[in-house]
Amino acid sequence: MKYLTPLKLSIYSVMLFSFFMLESPIIMLANRIEPMLMGIPFLLVWNLFWWFVLTALFLVAYFTNWGSHAPTTAHVTKQPSQGD
Repeated sequence: MKYLTPLKLSIYSVMLFSFFMLESPIIMLANRIEPMLMGIPFLLVWNLFWWFVLTALFLVAYFTNWGSHAPTTAHVTKQPSQGD
């Protein structure tokens, strides 16, 4: 049985919010040339920011062993040595 810990719930929530901000019609609000940030149109900065947020979330999820109940070595197979 899977349990939703507060960390997993917060990762799910921020991930869904980030996908919503990246792929929803809200992006039409960011579809503007002005303001330009560091010479980059605002829409491109918007997309890069939300992709950075998602990438950071996946990195946090990876380091916190997200998706598994506890770290186990059951999935690790022993490699045969040279002499076997």
